[in-house]
Amino acid sequence: MNVPLSRRGFLRKSVEVPLVATVLTAGVAGIPGNKPLLVDASTELNPARPNTSPNICLFSKHLQFLNYDEMADTCVELGLEGIDLTVRLGGHVTPENLDRDFERAVRTIRDTGLEVPMITTRLTEANDEADTLLAAAAELGIPFLRIGGHRYNEYEAVSLQIERITEELQALTELAGNYHVNLGYHNHSGYGYYGGPVWDLLHTYRSIGLPNIGSNLDLGHVTVEGAYGAGMVIVRLLAEMNRVHMIALKDFVWEGSRPRWLTLGEGYVPTAEYLKVLHAHGFSGPVSLHFEYNTGTESELLEEIRKSVALLKVWLAEAGYSAPSS
Repeated sequence: MNVPLSRRGFLRKSVEVPLVATVLTAGVAGIPGNKPLLVDASTELNPARPNTSPNICLFSKHLQFLNYDEMADTCVELGLEGIDLTVRLGGHVTPENLDRDFERAVRTIRDTGLEVPMITTRLTEANDEADTLLAAAAELGIPFLRIGGHRYNEYEAVSLQIERITEELQALTELAGNYHVNLGYHNHSGYGYYGGPVWDLLHTYRSIGLPNIGSNLDLGHVTVEGAYGAGMVIVRLLAEMNRVHMIALKDFVWEGSRPRWLTLGEGYVPTAEYLKVLHAHGFSGPVSLHFEYNTGTESELLEEIRKSVALLKVWLAEAGYSAPSS
């Protein structure tokens, strides 16, 4: 008997095609196995905007005080091109209200001419929640999805934790591949964060060997962890490996032994130089602006966003990106 497919089942069947990939044979010192890395060669899995500037987005967490219409209109007025929409507990769209709010939020944003090239989630494993969210993102044409993070614990060998986390991420990556959605793992600086030193993520990417998992590379956090030059090496390596799917921008200065986040362009992060490296290796994924510091008032936050957007457009042009086609 033929059983009708559900909408999600039909979507999965329609996109279950082999991933197209080529092989990069460059080794990475210090990573076990040293086996070839699969690099994406599929425009479906890496929907770049050739010869144009990456889409400049705002992490919607910072406008949580605005509804969908207000947020979209504000972002247009500030000169942004897209929104990195939070789809997580406490976000603009919450998991329990996904069916009611997700499409409405995306349509509202797109009606203003903005894009929603990425969403931020807390997914860490392949389960029913992940399947539902990935299917919804694919149906709405959202190609990039930031996933949740992991923390090391002190009661288990680091090597065992890396292997367990890698297995969890492999299952999630395979599920996302069914829907042709790219995953981006966000690196945080500080004690205990998986992906903070980045070499652990490199091992994970190589072990999984699928092109649709990469980094939502936070250039601020990578500089904190590699402030005396290692940050640039990490950015170069990930770009060469075609593992930078999205990037996040913020800036900082040292306050004792800790970073203090501040206005983009006023700290130590060599964002302009990083962008030149990324451009040289063909990066054109979304760029998400983050503001992890107290601006005082909502109006002052909006002015910080406006200044950062204008500065970022200058840096992108200096890096060699052309303006987006209208």
